[in-house]
Amino acid sequence: MAGDLSFWKYKKGVVENDDEVYVRLSSGDFLENVEVLPTNNIIKDINKKFYGWNWIDENHLEFDDQVMELFITDQFVRVDCYNVTYENMNLIIDIMAKYECPLYDSTISVRFEL
Repeated sequence: MAGDLSFWKYKKGVVENDDEVYVRLSSGDFLENVEVLPTNNIIKDINKKFYGWNWIDENHLEFDDQVMELFITDQFVRVDCYNVTYENMNLIIDIMAKYECPLYDSTISVRFEL
């Protein structure tokens, strides 16, 4: 399965246009109404859950024909998935839920609830 899994956390009480926030965060913008994420901890969690996967470089993991490309900033985590199973995509979603970051699906412009 292919697709991108995107995550961020709004500051308390903030309501924004998720589509616009996604575009800006994907461009590397820093947004006032979005929380800074503990990216080092997130990467450690990815390493634990995907133990046995090969890190091609600092942004790419592979296992057999499954490939994940990570785009991580202080406020945003996007995982582009190529031939990744639903089970493995759900592991990423679970990791990010731990940090109160719901999934945003850019293909249908929906940000899911936790």
